[in-house]
Amino acid sequence: MNETVFSILGLLLVVISLFFSALQTREVAKQSRINNGVGSANALLEINSLSRSWHDRLVDRPSLRPYFFDAKPCAPVEPERSIVLTNAEMLADLLECELWMGKLVPAFPFAQTWYIWPTEMLQQSPVLDEMVERYPTWWPALYKLQQQVRAGGPLTHPLLDPPTSRWRLFRSSPGRVVGPQRDTDATATPASDVAAIPPQR
Repeated sequence: MNETVFSILGLLLVVISLFFSALQTREVAKQSRINNGVGSANALLEINSLSRSWHDRLVDRPSLRPYFFDAKPCAPVEPERSIVLTNAEMLADLLECELWMGKLVPAFPFAQTWYIWPTEMLQQSPVLDEMVERYPTWWPALYKLQQQVRAGGPLTHPLLDPPTSRWRLFRSSPGRVVGPQRDTDATATPASDVAAIPPQR
């Protein structure tokens, strides 16, 4: 009799323990989802903040905007060339960061589309296209995207797996993105030699 009672009590304790373990597991999963959501929101805010800082420079110097949004080339003799190149480097840093953020924050559901803005900037800005081509190892994700754009085929996020059917593929306009002739200085890295190590930034 006593053995039966103890067996029933032991079984009851096991059931109660499993119940509370299931509740704890559910709460841990819920907290993980909340933390991932917060991380995604912070990542989005950070990208927006970086983007605003870069655009503020164009507000302060409106003459720079055509180099990035109106396909205006920046010739070596251009008086503003050094400023334009610096802003192109900053934009490339921002776009590279956005591409990597899409990979590092998997909870953000629209990460698959985060290549669209970098794609459009590569198409609209010959100087950005020039910088990425010259220093492919500085911005490896952006360089991979540039090669997709130049191939003229369907585009996908260069750091993520191809999207499933629920994602609409973004296709660039046909043709090769053509930028201005770059400088033929000693620090330039040929586009064909992607393994070459560029000079230190």
